[in-house]
Amino acid sequence: MGYEEAFPAELREYYRKLFGSEAEEIMASLRTPVEKYYIRVNTLKTSRSELMRRLRREGLKPKRSPYLEEGIYFEREGPNFDDDYDPGLKKVVANKFASESVYQGAMLYAPGVLKADKGIKPGDEVEIRDPRGLLVGIGIARMSGKEMITATRGLAVEVTLPKFKLPSLSELESFKEGLFYAQSLPSMVASRVLEPSEEDLIIDMAAAPGGKTSHIAQLMQNRGEIIAIDKSRNRLRKMEEELKRLGVKNVRLIHMDARKLPELGIEADKILLDAPCTALGIRPKLWETRTPKDIEATARYQRAFIWAAIKSLRKGGTLVYSTCTISYEENEANVKYMLQKGLKLEEQSVFIASHGIDMEGVQRFYPNRHLTQGFFIAKLRKV
Repeated sequence: MGYEEAFPAELREYYRKLFGSEAEEIMASLRTPVEKYYIRVNTLKTSRSELMRRLRREGLKPKRSPYLEEGIYFEREGPNFDDDYDPGLKKVVANKFASESVYQGAMLYAPGVLKADKGIKPGDEVEIRDPRGLLVGIGIARMSGKEMITATRGLAVEVTLPKFKLPSLSELESFKEGLFYAQSLPSMVASRVLEPSEEDLIIDMAAAPGGKTSHIAQLMQNRGEIIAIDKSRNRLRKMEEELKRLGVKNVRLIHMDARKLPELGIEADKILLDAPCTALGIRPKLWETRTPKDIEATARYQRAFIWAAIKSLRKGGTLVYSTCTISYEENEANVKYMLQKGLKLEEQSVFIASHGIDMEGVQRFYPNRHLTQGFFIAKLRKV
């Protein structure tokens, strides 16, 4: 299955207009997991060298990030088979989300199974395909085919040969002790660009599941105050558990729609707006359903958050705006909107990616050039 089926025609057209000859390369990269899988050392509990020793003892091959002293990465293994490989085994079909996980080395659990061939017995070798027929992995059935469909929990297939392999981390003792957080490199850069200090009152406007919030907390050494907002009670509950695991103590969680932020009457020194977006930069993406219409609608939706951020920022305060998408409307076009509203672009303290499209001083991560998720960061000051 090539791009033709993986991306809607109008989105392919949009990418070709925006990125020219690089569009095909970008789409190819988006369909595979990141080449370097990053985790963030939780410096509230350990140091990078100490954690690397632990991870080696736990059987992994960690490498130091050349960019951030709290960054560690693992190299992706694979591809382990070609796109046209047909093992000819009994088939298990997984939903898109589960398929994307198996594709990079995760096990397949019963809730992720859509269909399973009749006659599959525990112990059988099976192939796992996504709903569109792409082979994502091979493994050993741990349930019968019938059980896979009916069970609401439990391991359906133990994956022995995924298409790609990234390390599985959540079972490690070092994870349970809260010594690290799995976080992409661009996402870590966003918190760094905010340059938080313990004197600052900081707001994270779309905070759950808490990656950037907890990073900001460790950069502030658990001092000062961070207000973390999210409109999903469920996600906030999970975030609370995460913050506990990481030993973060300077965060106040607020359940609300961040577009209503001005109602709190707070004047923040710094605001991080990791805006809800079309997530077109997330990898791996076995296929995409969003179209340019979704891009336009989302860019408009983001402006309500931007406006709320501007109103809640003190004069001279800093806004870091980031997205995990690669469209123009949700990124540079919204920065232009902020400039019209009286904000001014600021230099970024960590700049390791490319400049924006027809815009200097904003940072764009391309999946093919930077071997990361597609990501965008702008830093602005309220003048």
